[in-house]
Amino acid sequence: TVAFLGGGCDRPYPAEHAQLFQQIVDGGGAVASECAWDEGPKPYRFRLRNRLIAALARATLIVEAGLPSGTFSTADEALAASRDVLVVPGAITAASSRGANRLLYQGATPIVDDETFEDVLFSLFGCLKREAWPGGGGAARPSGLPGGDLANPVVDALRAEPLGMERLYAVAAASCGDAEPRSWLMERLVEAELAGVVARHPDGRWGPVVK
Repeated sequence: TVAFLGGGCDRPYPAEHAQLFQQIVDGGGAVASECAWDEGPKPYRFRLRNRLIAALARATLIVEAGLPSGTFSTADEALAASRDVLVVPGAITAASSRGANRLLYQGATPIVDDETFEDVLFSLFGCLKREAWPGGGGAARPSGLPGGDLANPVVDALRAEPLGMERLYAVAAASCGDAEPRSWLMERLVEAELAGVVARHPDGRWGPVVK
């Protein structure tokens, strides 16, 4: 956890959060600020710090935001830094969700359940649930990669054109047999990426590595 302050690091704001900030540091996190020590918080500083939040994160997840909202400056800074913006949708009748829903309308990535969140984590970081990884020992490597014997339908599809996750799922569903499509797809994408065969593009699609 990293907390970005709108004033100096020795001037916690609000003051009652001083213990919380200490807990963050004690837990291996950090309290950061571009302000000088002993500089008190100022309203405009909170908006300026948003660019730091966006820059140091691979993606910005917005759970709730009304209109107007300072959250939009964080989203704008994230997009300017080529970072992903993720949004949890809210009820269209809720004032506290108007800003979040507007970001979705403008093209942010929706996080609608745990499965979509898992998909995004995989796309961003190559993260997989432990049970989704190929077994150790003598388990066979996904085909179509170094050490494999057969063609990999996912790699073959990506050689034709870059594809997003939705279209890759379609390839997986048609090719995985009795296996669970998501795990089957993720195993092959991770192995292909580690082998230097494919890579994730800035727009979220996957494509072949051009050497």
